[in-house]
Amino acid sequence: MCFIVDRLFDDKRIAVAILMVWLIIVLGMFKDMGLLETKFMTMGPSPSTVFMGVVLDTWHKWGLVASFTLVNTSINDFMSDAISPWILNTITDHKTRYLPYSKGVCLLIAQLWSVYCNIMGVFGLFLAMTQVDFVLIRMGADLTVNMYTNMKFMRDKVTCPDRYMTRQDVEAGAPQELSSFHSDAGSDCPTRQMLPPKIPDPDRPVFCIEEAQCGGGGADYTSKKGGSRA
Repeated sequence: MCFIVDRLFDDKRIAVAILMVWLIIVLGMFKDMGLLETKFMTMGPSPSTVFMGVVLDTWHKWGLVASFTLVNTSINDFMSDAISPWILNTITDHKTRYLPYSKGVCLLIAQLWSVYCNIMGVFGLFLAMTQVDFVLIRMGADLTVNMYTNMKFMRDKVTCPDRYMTRQDVEAGAPQELSSFHSDAGSDCPTRQMLPPKIPDPDRPVFCIEEAQCGGGGADYTSKKGGSRA
């Protein structure tokens, strides 16, 4: 049982297949309850369609809300994929030491993004409860923008499941195997080779490259084993 759960957690293809099966079950269950006959499932303008208190009973009103839904969802998805990972990987990640902007600018970007998300979240909540056609418009915009942004994220990556599931811990010594999941036939990854631990050369000087690149004078940080820093 534990192996099945671990496999479900690790293999995202199986996880997404389970999600789709569950989605079909949920839709079938609500169909039996009569969901498809409710006012929520109507399309186009209707006297029963209300968005934040406004009755969308004309094509003009419905078209304005539909246009807002399409444009707003596209902007939100694009900016979310551009800003949220940047905040997570650049500002909050302790391994990132350097910032592209001043700390004040970085804080301002994060705070303004939070304000925007809170305000737009109110519109999104009411929009999702209005009518199914707006939900379909949002889903279409989501799929379109996410296709572009995900391709941008994967543009410099290669398919190699074997290396994805294996971590080479050079400093600790021997590589550590995280899973027995093997590469599929036809993957782009080269043949994996176990690298020996890197042993520093005691006679080779060590330069502080990061300090030199950032104007810190890397030449002043040259040191040798047994010597002292200049």
